[in-house]
Amino acid sequence: MTAPWYGVEPPPLDARLDLATVRQELLRLDDGEYAHVVPSGVSMRPVFLPRASYDELFTAGRALLRLLRWTLLESAPTAAGRVAALGADEEMYPLFMDDPAEEAYATCIARPDVMVSATGPKFVEFNIGSGIGGVVDTALHSAAWTAAFGGAERAPFRAVDPLAVRDAFFARTVRDLRVKPAVAVVGTLRDLGGRPSRYFELQAESLRRRGLEAEFFEPEDLLEGLGLPGALRFPVGLRHFTVLEWRAHGIDFAPMRAALDAGCKLIASQTAYLIANKKVLGWVSEGRPWMSVRDRETVERYLPWTRVVADRTVSWRGTARPLPDLLLSAPEEFVLKPAIGMSGQQVLVGRHCPEDAWRRAVAAAVAAEDHIVQEYVEPAPYLMEFTGAASGAGRVGDGGDGDTYEAEIVPVFSPFLFDQQDAGCMVRYLPPDGSGIVSVHGTGALSNVALATR
Repeated sequence: MTAPWYGVEPPPLDARLDLATVRQELLRLDDGEYAHVVPSGVSMRPVFLPRASYDELFTAGRALLRLLRWTLLESAPTAAGRVAALGADEEMYPLFMDDPAEEAYATCIARPDVMVSATGPKFVEFNIGSGIGGVVDTALHSAAWTAAFGGAERAPFRAVDPLAVRDAFFARTVRDLRVKPAVAVVGTLRDLGGRPSRYFELQAESLRRRGLEAEFFEPEDLLEGLGLPGALRFPVGLRHFTVLEWRAHGIDFAPMRAALDAGCKLIASQTAYLIANKKVLGWVSEGRPWMSVRDRETVERYLPWTRVVADRTVSWRGTARPLPDLLLSAPEEFVLKPAIGMSGQQVLVGRHCPEDAWRRAVAAAVAAEDHIVQEYVEPAPYLMEFTGAASGAGRVGDGGDGDTYEAEIVPVFSPFLFDQQDAGCMVRYLPPDGSGIVSVHGTGALSNVALATR
């Protein structure tokens, strides 16, 4: 049964154009360069949410982001001390700025991942920093769905363009910093695994439409592009990478370090990736002495029970238990996650993991103290409409270009928070015949957007 949080009204499809036109709008994303985003034969509508449910994703996300930020900052007075408090590898954090901007821009770009249970949304992790994925895809999806429903005036929703919200944030940033309105987009096509080369140029074009000078630079071209040595052409950089990925590519961080030392502000800052360490989520879930009653209520309502894995005693459902014993006695209740990771890599769901593999993973996590464990969130399904063979599912109708059918999905909601603002909401889910962790790159999950009905 679906959760009341999804709403009880039928989806507002009266304004939707015929199926052939809808499919064409989806496949036309950026003149076909992003046709991989919405392949034929999949979702034929966005995820519709009541306005109150949609807004709750952002209200709760802001509150939890504030708690995560403060929890990390109060763990130690310096960046080095915070790395040590996390037991992290200091080589994973080579790009701190010796500047107030380091802390000021630590949570300016965030994308939590949210599962919906029978009681409402549960925030299972926070991706923090400008290397997060889905921004371009969500912008293109939002534009495509708006067109597929007859345009902004006719559509029964208001679509938010995350690129536009992020561009406005960078426009404010250059004003606040009192620097030249110019932003370097710093990334590498090596991260994209064959995706179209215009991925970064689209982001630079969007910034230019906001009145900012903007160019994309590969790391090897960064110093020359910035005009270094010499006058700094781009005083602000959009940091579209993670150290984890670039270390895997064998990329030299010396150009980034030189750019920072020359005064370029790479945003989001290195501290963002400390706050994103899932151990911080465990600290927040366990509670901190300075938390108010309201803070604790927010944590209780929106975070699943989460703990840093170690050989220690924890309280679970009112009973004190040695954590290793708890995990081995009730694997079906838990999910094991590395403290640093992405795309669902190395995440183990106890109820779907062979007993021997779970036992080995728990032992390794206890020894290394580099994982968190999270209480399993029983997801509430959502009814989505698809094109293609119904495979026994209920037929919806003929739109002039083939039938559609409805099938249950388990969505992961990812609201974008740029400078605390609503920047749209990506949704990912496995196709009706899919299985495993919901990951676009790992298990072929489908991308879509969540939109609030008017």
